Amino acid sequence: MKRFLYWLWRILPLPMMIRSPILWAGNRKFVIGIAALIQNDQGEILLFKHSYRKDVPWGFPGGYLKRGEDPDEAIKREIHEESGFKIMNLKLLEIIRSHEMERLEILFQAELSDDSTFIPSIEVAEAQFFALDSLPEMLPEHFAILERHILHTTEK
Repeated sequence: MKRFLYWLWRILPLPMMIRSPILWAGNRKFVIGIAALIQNDQGEILLFKHSYRKDVPWGFPGGYLKRGEDPDEAIKREIHEESGFKIMNLKLLEIIRSHEMERLEILFQAELSDDSTFIPSIEVAEAQFFALDSLPEMLPEHFAILERHILHTTEK
């Protein structure tokens, strides 16, 4: 059946306005998260205390991509909406597939703009830089990210 459908797809002259919904309906859907790994000059890591996560509130700044939004703009928007911070010098670090749900996470490295001032929001109660040896309890996947991108480079 699959072979027949591929053959039919190839020979039918369907316009893109018909092909796009078919592709959308026939493929898996993912939520796309965005996060930023931000360090200061002392090598400390910026973490947000997320008000909606009661069990492990501290974690990386981030959020979710809106439909049609560019990931670079999405991470800037999310961080600014949640904290008033402005970020710059974005660099893509990795794309992570969640094992708990159909979710991809786009992880950036970024820097805070000098004119950034923290403003609490409904989603973020606090923002703080933490030294690597005094990190609060975090989501295991956030600690694993630190191990991959920060801790292994400081041990060498």
